[in-house]
Amino acid sequence: MTLSVPGSAVRPASHPDTPPPGTVLPAHYEGCFGCGDLEGGMRLRSTVGDDLAVTTTFVVQRHHQGAPGIAHGGVVAAAFDEALGALAVHHREPAVTASLQTQFRRPVPVGVTLYLVARIVGREGRKVWCTGEARLGAPDGPLAAEATALFLVVPATHFAEHGTLE
Repeated sequence: MTLSVPGSAVRPASHPDTPPPGTVLPAHYEGCFGCGDLEGGMRLRSTVGDDLAVTTTFVVQRHHQGAPGIAHGGVVAAAFDEALGALAVHHREPAVTASLQTQFRRPVPVGVTLYLVARIVGREGRKVWCTGEARLGAPDGPLAAEATALFLVVPATHFAEHGTLE
């Protein structure tokens, strides 16, 4: 899967305050469908990796299925959105999804642990380009899906201006 990153984009270095590799990231918001501990949520767990990467695990549950016994494609895309969004730990600025493309390579069965690796591949101003891979059952398992995304860095006030807390 190719990602069109402009030639003027550079691959940034991690922010000096990025936690060390191996650090498990807490939920960025306890009410998050992706990483929070909500009933019916995804309960993804992300770990800081080397080289502008984050690894995320997702145990596919029965309530995540679309077709019988298979994860819903939108849930897999949501897992990528969360994993790719966790990359903000490397630039220490809030960012939101501007574009997300997912290519499905094989079915994701209910009960499997999906291993996602997300990486920052370039940045120009507010734009951050990322890629991801999802593998079945192990970090080196069969490739289930790939993703590319563009995130936009936003001011912290973005969430107060556009969201509500309930």
